[in-house]
Amino acid sequence: MVSAPGLGASKERVWVAKGKQPHFHDDRSVDQLMAMVTALTAEVAILRDRLDTHERIAESRKVFSREEVDGFIPDAAIMAERSAQHQRLLRKVFRVLKEDLARHDKPADDAELERLAAEINNAA
Repeated sequence: MVSAPGLGASKERVWVAKGKQPHFHDDRSVDQLMAMVTALTAEVAILRDRLDTHERIAESRKVFSREEVDGFIPDAAIMAERSAQHQRLLRKVFRVLKEDLARHDKPADDAELERLAAEINNAA
């Protein structure tokens, strides 16, 4: 593996496997999209399982109900934490594109990542 500059903080590094990368489709961008969707799907599955566990434990101990979770309104501090979490998630999902840029010694542009994070934060 080799280290290359990544998106995000200026000191962030992306580890890229050396050698030829496997391709399953004629268009490399389809492989990249599939890797991103797979990474995102894995994250969502894990989060859903953890959320379900938390809600079941809380409800069984009568700490709070699922309805209370649905009605919760986060304050500014919570929204800031969630924004940071969204940034980490986007970096993970788009990692395959960062690796491709690093392999070709092309600089990564944070502008699109920032735009996507803002869009997600506004939708939440």
